[in-house]
Amino acid sequence: MKRQLITRLGAACVALLFALTSVAYAQTPPAQQSYEVSITQVKPGMGGEYVDLQKNEMVPALQKGGVKQRAVWTTATFGEGGEYVFLRPIESLAQFDNPHPIVKALGQEGAAALVAKRARLISSSRNVLITARPDLGFAPKAGYVPKLGFGGITSVTPGRTAEYEKYVKDLSATVAKTNAKGVLVGKAGLGGDPNSYRLMVLFDNWADLEKFQAAYAKASAETKLTPAAAGVVAHTEWRVYRYVPELSITSTPQRATK
Repeated sequence: MKRQLITRLGAACVALLFALTSVAYAQTPPAQQSYEVSITQVKPGMGGEYVDLQKNEMVPALQKGGVKQRAVWTTATFGEGGEYVFLRPIESLAQFDNPHPIVKALGQEGAAALVAKRARLISSSRNVLITARPDLGFAPKAGYVPKLGFGGITSVTPGRTAEYEKYVKDLSATVAKTNAKGVLVGKAGLGGDPNSYRLMVLFDNWADLEKFQAAYAKASAETKLTPAAAGVVAHTEWRVYRYVPELSITSTPQRATK
């Protein structure tokens, strides 16, 4: 059954995070909302120091510089260890013409010093623009605080995105009949593969993720969900992420909900 689940959902995609986060979880993601998604790989043995730097220096500097929303996820057991995914909503691309929030907060020299501290702790970093596609998923209840996400990235064969999107929409309708808390879908833009989609299925804990296997099998049989047509999906990679509230920034206090 597990293999069947991975085959069917894998034909869909999943994310990184993608997919969108408490930044978008406090309320239904607006149509065409875009996010700056930063994927960072922390060096082995540097995890504790990296978290301390983020919590004690990066977060205060970002808040001082005007950042009101940022969601952070990290690998939970399955995936590449030491990976952190940061999501920040984009109001307009014009915002990148202005100084970075850390520069606004600390000045050029202070920002350079903080970035140098961070650089010592990481092995790579990449930024991608992701546009939310709430029309392809289903949003969690208002006020829901994210906890665990089963997600990944799918590359779609050029020219077949319409077929893929129809499949994901049908998939999300099926997942909505299970114990999952939501399905978040995003499409890559600047900095990424334009034929790449990111999808994340939300759960409260690992036990719920395990129960999902049977619930999904039952729901897919009821809805007669069929896999995406052969050749639509070029590649899919799956991971599990956990939300990191202590490194995230929210405009309103979060409360645990189910």
